Amino acid sequence: MTILRFFCFTLVALCLPQGTRADMLPQIDIRKEGSAWRVRVEATFSAPARQIWSVLTDCGRATAFVPHLESCRVMDHDPNGRWDIRENVSNPPLLPRMRTLVRSDYQAPRHFTYKLVSGDMKRSEGSWTLMPQPGGTQVVYVALIEPSLPAPGFLVANAIKADLPDMFRKLEALTRAP
Repeated sequence: MTILRFFCFTLVALCLPQGTRADMLPQIDIRKEGSAWRVRVEATFSAPARQIWSVLTDCGRATAFVPHLESCRVMDHDPNGRWDIRENVSNPPLLPRMRTLVRSDYQAPRHFTYKLVSGDMKRSEGSWTLMPQPGGTQVVYVALIEPSLPAPGFLVANAIKADLPDMFRKLEALTRAP
């Protein structure tokens, strides 16, 4: 093994967050649809679906895994837990702080959808689906995102590609936490 190859392997190993598993690295598909971006991310977590569900639907824990999210606050909800409306405040780099109101509809513990009610995005909608598998859970996130501010497509795509693996790694780590 050459010194350069050894150095590269060492550098990659040091840059991976602790606890990252190679099989958990998400598959990411990003496509432009008009002025919006369609995103699909898929990964296998070792945790059971109910454990992942409890983290995904906990507004108080959202800032721990959603990139650039400063706060999440439930504004209204169904007493039976079938839906809620959340205010999210994000502070993405190089952009002004953004506030959105999002309605989420839940089909516990396997699927929920969300859709923008109002706020600083033209469009923000998507879903999370949890599919139990032997030894873990397949997690699929699908979103349609359209910023209200014009931005070069390559910047939006690069931001999505950078943020989503980090989000999935943090989510997976939280589902392993006691």
